[in-house]
Amino acid sequence: MAAGAFKDQCLHILKEEPHFQIATINDAIEAHQLKLTFETVPESFEDAEGIDIASTTSALFANACRYTRETLASSGILEVYEETEIQYDTQFWGLVHACGAEKLISGEEISELLSRHVECLARVLENDNLVKSFDAEIGKSLIENPYYSAELLIHEYATESRGQSTIHLPKCLSQGDFDSIMTGYLDDQRANPNYMKALFNWPSGSTKCRFSPSPDVKVRAKRAHDEAMDALFRQGTGLKYGAGVQIDPEQIACKGVKVEGLTLTYSFSETWLGKYTDHASIMNNCRYLLDVVDRSGLMAAPAHSHEESTLLATLGSHVLGEYRANVISNMRETLANVEVVAYAHFLESRGARLEDALEWAYNVYFAEEYSISGFTLALPSRGASWLDKCKSIGPEIERAVKSYSVYSRMGKIDGDYFPYESFKSFGDLNALSEKKYAIGGTCFEKWGFFLFSDQCMLTYRRGHDDHAHCFFDLITKATVTIDDYDAAYAKALQQLVDRQLVSICEETGALSPTPRSICLKAVWDNGAIALGGCGDGDLALIDGLISDEMLSYCGKLFAPDEAAYLDYMFNDASFPNSQGLRNRYDHAHSPIADPDAEGIRFDYYRMLTLLVAITLKINDELSAATGRGHLENFVDWPYYDESVLEFAKKMTTKRHETVGGTAPK
Repeated sequence: MAAGAFKDQCLHILKEEPHFQIATINDAIEAHQLKLTFETVPESFEDAEGIDIASTTSALFANACRYTRETLASSGILEVYEETEIQYDTQFWGLVHACGAEKLISGEEISELLSRHVECLARVLENDNLVKSFDAEIGKSLIENPYYSAELLIHEYATESRGQSTIHLPKCLSQGDFDSIMTGYLDDQRANPNYMKALFNWPSGSTKCRFSPSPDVKVRAKRAHDEAMDALFRQGTGLKYGAGVQIDPEQIACKGVKVEGLTLTYSFSETWLGKYTDHASIMNNCRYLLDVVDRSGLMAAPAHSHEESTLLATLGSHVLGEYRANVISNMRETLANVEVVAYAHFLESRGARLEDALEWAYNVYFAEEYSISGFTLALPSRGASWLDKCKSIGPEIERAVKSYSVYSRMGKIDGDYFPYESFKSFGDLNALSEKKYAIGGTCFEKWGFFLFSDQCMLTYRRGHDDHAHCFFDLITKATVTIDDYDAAYAKALQQLVDRQLVSICEETGALSPTPRSICLKAVWDNGAIALGGCGDGDLALIDGLISDEMLSYCGKLFAPDEAAYLDYMFNDASFPNSQGLRNRYDHAHSPIADPDAEGIRFDYYRMLTLLVAITLKINDELSAATGRGHLENFVDWPYYDESVLEFAKKMTTKRHETVGGTAPK
């Protein structure tokens, strides 16, 4: 794509070829780059009349190779490299490799070069021939330059921001050498907390690197990271955000909301919550009042890949394969957790328990309402320590999931199958319908980029300053026509029209979203559409998008984003940064000085929130499959107060904005 910027220089060299003298290494590099450009984008030279480009570039490259080999043999690589212009730093090594000149370099020369120019390490490691020829010299340089080499190795093997080239490691390096490099890096005051995070969350099971940080390195990296972040935020860096809950004795409506700066507080009517404390009402309050699942049945806490701006999503280094939470998903997760905590405490103050209502749902309700026996749940007692509660709730979550898994496969729950029911991922659980969700299809990202990405140039009109987040946002709030764009964008716009993702007003020419693009936007924002609440018209619309491979059906109990979040919270092996809440207490991950410590209490309520979400998902599935379990008796009581409606209006007009911040309150 950048070749056009160098077209004039390429044509100049081609025309001057009979007189073009390769007098410096930079001339040789230009000749090599000319050859590569012609081989890659020959269409750029279609107007070069009267020139045999293939023969000319071949001759120039032959001269470049001859000059490079002769100069390396006579002057040595250090002198040749230091004559290279900065702009050709990367291309220099490409020329050396293309000429097969590695054999003209001695071990002493490569050692001296790396001692004077450690920045060459990355390029040298990309050349397999150099690494094989100078294994010991390159290994020594890596060990002696831990700051540079550690970031190079971490970036290559532990982060998602990897370059296009692959590096090769010297065989002489041992695990001890690797740990020495990382320890030296952690001792350096310049060490980056992002790389520290990658060290203690090192991707497991990677076949690309034969090394992994030792426990000593991981512990040191974790402590150094925590100290660095504490020091950073003590300086007032970032913006504080939070989520809170208030149970208001004066409020009549079931639910209200208050926004103060970046803190979101939901309020609930104490009168309502106190009047209805039977098990069924408690579970209905979890479903319809608390922000654990939304109205369509999708879980609120999971992160979605497109909800951050592209800029924020690409800032910093991210561990390879990590679960990518973000500020917005952290807010939703925090809100769900604090609501469950507040509601559980409120119920206990009234002589009831959230745990008792959950047990009733499995032990009584599923059998009575759906005629499905075999679901069981036994949660910790009121007087147990927080440690004992954490130890017992994890297996009960797994018991609930296994019960559903057996039922979904056999149509009944047979306890004899439990010992053989493996549970590795929440994503393995099948729904009772093959068409549970609509999720992105093979063409989803392509058309979603044009419509919803903040990086798509259709967002920006010639001569306008719209401040739109994306093209979809632009054509929703402004009058936009195809004439507002340069001709280069006409093809993309016409493709959107042809696929009925954008419509054109016959009278004004104004572009506007269609029901198809609105449907895609829901998947872009939320990761999925739960089909159970869709009418016939919406289902027909979705079916058309699936035929066009923009969407696809998903027949799992949990949507992909939900399953990823649950795996991240519950299982150790799913992501390098997994919370692993069950294994944390089942496998003695840490010494316990106080079984009622605040951190253990916090973990228990996180697992209780997960159990609430899983229970609601299972109940919705059983209800949809049997046609039972719907609300029949409604209480005449105001649901939302005006604050909720006003907040919804603000969110609709403002869209969602992302900011950096500290940990939620």
